Amino acid sequence: MLDAELAELISNLRVLGADIADVEVKNAGGGLPKSLRETLSAFSNTSGGVVILGLDEGRGFAAAGLRDPAKLAADLGSMCSSEMEPAVRPLIRVHRFEGHQLVVAEIPELDPAQKPCFYMGAGMTKGSFVRVSHGDRRLSAYEVQVMLSSRGQPRDDEQAMPGIGIEALDQPSVEALIARLRASRPHAFKDLDRLAVLRRAKVLVAGQAGQESVSLAGLLALGSYPQEHFPQLMVTFVHYPTAAEASSLQPENASWTM
Repeated sequence: MLDAELAELISNLRVLGADIADVEVKNAGGGLPKSLRETLSAFSNTSGGVVILGLDEGRGFAAAGLRDPAKLAADLGSMCSSEMEPAVRPLIRVHRFEGHQLVVAEIPELDPAQKPCFYMGAGMTKGSFVRVSHGDRRLSAYEVQVMLSSRGQPRDDEQAMPGIGIEALDQPSVEALIARLRASRPHAFKDLDRLAVLRRAKVLVAGQAGQESVSLAGLLALGSYPQEHFPQLMVTFVHYPTAAEASSLQPENASWTM
């Protein structure tokens, strides 16, 4: 934001006599206001906005000045990155206005796939806000769930595994998958050759520089030895016996004490 743009913005606030939907003003004479977390969440979850520190709304948005603008800007950046989830990445600058220094932060709207943004100390349900008129309103638990459901379908399993080709797959498992797809979904897979079936099933995907690689899902489901590439992976299987199986495991003369 340029100095001229800031001056015009403050002039509009003085005419209106109050904050507006995308601008929040704080005096910040005593340091960074804790209530700013709510505004960071609200702007991130709505349409973005501007935070101005160093104006006194009670005195008609007069420039009040700041004791240590550089420290306040650093504290604001720390709050955005360490107290908010996901981290807020604003553009923060110190401006000279009417003989005083102001800290101005431009807060971007989050991508819908990352919403809601919330204050970690309060948790997602109690720490998520949206901007309504010139105030911050806490989201209800239902609204948080709506935001989560609107994130879209995750596609992490389709990411390409660079340098890992079809030779890393267990070929009998690959042939079994191809046969099953051709039988269960003939319209989509019957007339495709072997490699085309694997591409359509997202076992093979385009990687870096267009080079074809095995997808993460393809490697984990069909790989001969996925642990070679992901040694930290493991599968834990727990089998709970039925009542009949449990009784058959008990010795005939077993006695039980409580």
